[in-house]
Amino acid sequence: MFFRSLLFAILFTTPIAMHSRAGSGGKSLSRWHIPRGHYSGITPLGGMRYAIVSDKEPQAGFFVWEIEQDPSTGVIRHVQSTGFRGTDYPYVRDAEGICFCPWREGILISGEADQRILEHRSDGSLTHQELPIPQSCDTAHIRPNRGFEALACDTLRRLVWTCTESPLLEDTTATLRLLCFDSRLRLLHQYRYPLEAEQARNHGRDHYHGVVALATQADGSLLVLEREARIARRYSGSRCWHRLFSFRPQTGEKRQIQAWKTRFNVFDTRFANYEGMCLGRPLPDGRQTLLLVSDSQGGYGRGPWRLKDRLRLLVLPAPAP
Repeated sequence: MFFRSLLFAILFTTPIAMHSRAGSGGKSLSRWHIPRGHYSGITPLGGMRYAIVSDKEPQAGFFVWEIEQDPSTGVIRHVQSTGFRGTDYPYVRDAEGICFCPWREGILISGEADQRILEHRSDGSLTHQELPIPQSCDTAHIRPNRGFEALACDTLRRLVWTCTESPLLEDTTATLRLLCFDSRLRLLHQYRYPLEAEQARNHGRDHYHGVVALATQADGSLLVLEREARIARRYSGSRCWHRLFSFRPQTGEKRQIQAWKTRFNVFDTRFANYEGMCLGRPLPDGRQTLLLVSDSQGGYGRGPWRLKDRLRLLVLPAPAP
């Protein structure tokens, strides 16, 4: 009877505790005393410094972390938060994506509450500049809570990239609008990005499918993180898929690099919904590391069964000679 009661408590008070089948998964940020949060985006600032957004902060701004990686393997050694930098704002922006533009010394942050992408200074204050989102992609055309989330900066070419998480309301095919802005934050190009087919057999209690993060590569192609999550009606059997692709907007060439899946497990709370991604340090053999941050929804759950904020390391294949 005790076991049945315990099982019921876990299933219905911690509905999305899942188990990763992709190796060890990410490292819990609690080991470095990083406070629980709603971390949804990450961008490199130079050296070991990174800016991170949390989508439930009352102020508009970002955290700054120092992330130390092993120079030979890329393994994450230590993470330290140096605090929050931001400014008062009339509402919670639901900040999702972030990227640093070094030629402007500005940090762009996308918000799903207003579907705007605003620029901050390094101290967190606003520059009162923003990306000019075309009318065809504005709030009236975006599905609720499926707007601008992915955001990346190509520092070599001085470009900024973004797209909505899911197709626009009028789009009948599973394609996204990928927007490219120039060094002065002017709209330069629009491309179509094809989403992979859904893997869930049905949508269950809730279902999310789309692009949650972007990063740029030295050859001008994009790294695209697609996330699909299906929450079962009774929670048991819920699953989450992450797939990482290389994509060339000019040609439409798309290639899968890595994929991993998490699923519900009553006795395992290692589920991590990775929403933020950026380049980490390069390795001596030329391979590039990626850092991914998860959103635990503020440590959602009850008692010992809580989601954890995690930082995951991926190592990309060596570039072709």
